[in-house]
Amino acid sequence: MSELALGVARNQGSRNFSDSSANTGGSNSSDDDIVSELTPLVGDSSELAQERRPFLTRNSSDNSLHTVVPLAGMLIRSHVISASIDNRYGGQVCNIRPSSTKAALRAAQQERRGLIRKMNEEPKEEPSVNASANVERESYWISIETPPRPTDEMFSFLRQLRMPSFFTSRLSEPNCWATEVIALKFVSLAIFQVIPLDPNSDEVHFVALLGMPMLLVTFSPLASSDLEQGQGFHNLTMQYMKKRERVHEPSNSGLTLAWLQFHVRRTARALKELSLASSRLDHELDSNVLSFNFQSLVDTKNCLLKIRSIAHEQFETIEALALAEKSTMGLDFSNCQGALSMLRANAASNDRISGRIDKHLNEIRERVMSHREDTLNQRMSLLTILSAVFMPLTLLTGIWGMNFEEMPELGMPGAYQKSLGGMLVLAISMVLCFYRSGWAR
Repeated sequence: MSELALGVARNQGSRNFSDSSANTGGSNSSDDDIVSELTPLVGDSSELAQERRPFLTRNSSDNSLHTVVPLAGMLIRSHVISASIDNRYGGQVCNIRPSSTKAALRAAQQERRGLIRKMNEEPKEEPSVNASANVERESYWISIETPPRPTDEMFSFLRQLRMPSFFTSRLSEPNCWATEVIALKFVSLAIFQVIPLDPNSDEVHFVALLGMPMLLVTFSPLASSDLEQGQGFHNLTMQYMKKRERVHEPSNSGLTLAWLQFHVRRTARALKELSLASSRLDHELDSNVLSFNFQSLVDTKNCLLKIRSIAHEQFETIEALALAEKSTMGLDFSNCQGALSMLRANAASNDRISGRIDKHLNEIRERVMSHREDTLNQRMSLLTILSAVFMPLTLLTGIWGMNFEEMPELGMPGAYQKSLGGMLVLAISMVLCFYRSGWAR
């Protein structure tokens, strides 16, 4: 797929923007190692000689942090990951160090060219798995965090990366993102739903991962206030990745798995808090059902619905990535199957746990509603008893209230007192009868 070539612009007959100090191999670097400010992430090198934007004519030294010009308020950070031997505990350890975007792009381009050369050469005897696994290599990670921007402005920025047009169009509208995985021959794109920086926020937050051989690019839209205060996913992810054995392999695939594992663990922590909250609600309901706060149950349920949706989307995206690895060179989980299996197991566990918490909250809600129905039934039973007690009394008052000329009871001595006494005895008798039959208990 030549339109996806990770090539470098060869400025034939024009100004050369390369910097000789950028070549890690010293003065013996070839033209293939030249990196200019027109370096793309994904694109066709033949297009670069035809288009030179004014804002891309910056000095491209190794000390330059960005070769892709960021927009105002946008943060672009580059890191290199390599393997080393742990002298204290033994074994291989992955180290993450600051780097430059230019170094990351150059490494990705050289890797891309090597893959193309191998594909064009005649088939040769394939190296053994152990031989390929022992080759020490470095990989790079470019993190892009940006506040909300107009679609046209974001589209113009993403054109610097020389991605396929539908990638550029898709990424330029973060408000329309949805979880999906797209795998091309040398590039893979995954849009992943994550918990927002503020867990109490009602917004739906997505991040994008662009995977290529030796390079991972993460794209995170964040609020301007979070970026100004230095609160972004990049800092949190770096704290996680720098711990021992967080990154299982110094490759873009190892970085991808570690990055996904970080967000899956955030989801697991949120589910753990919800599980504890549901247990507290259950205890409160058992302790004193009359003082139970039903609004707390409603708030916990609403929070669970958001987290459960995220857990399910994460599980589906990770499963899709595991399948997409077979059809793209942008992902290679062959040397980190253990980390992939752990990630898939954790995502599946989050999906199951969210379902169990949902079931538990539904049971608590049913118990609360059942208690309310019991209370209502008791009140209706009391009203029924009172109605039954006063029905014969109402009948007697209705009879004695008739305006007939001859009513012997009216002329009886002490008729009023006797009628009241009879009504009282009748009412007490009915109450005792209901009590003995269990109606008034």
